[in-house]
Amino acid sequence: MKDEAYFKQLAHQLMFELSDEEAADIKKEFETLNKQLELLENVNTEGVEEMVYPFETPTSFLREDCVENVVSVEDALKNVHKSRARHVLVPKVVK
Repeated sequence: MKDEAYFKQLAHQLMFELSDEEAADIKKEFETLNKQLELLENVNTEGVEEMVYPFETPTSFLREDCVENVVSVEDALKNVHKSRARHVLVPKVVK
């Protein structure tokens, strides 16, 4: 089982500090999570078919994409400060 020092070292590697109380809380949460995972590992899944999609009903209710209220390129570029070849030019933000 991991001790508080492990979590403090991990936090240090991630460039933040943990108090002793915070490390103890994280250790407790980690132990609880491990117990929950052990319970899941003990579930008998023999003969259970793998699930590919979480919903039995197909999602046919989704609408088809339809193009509406299209703005022309000329209208879109009307208020642009700079453009070239029908594209908006913006200042360089990465050095």
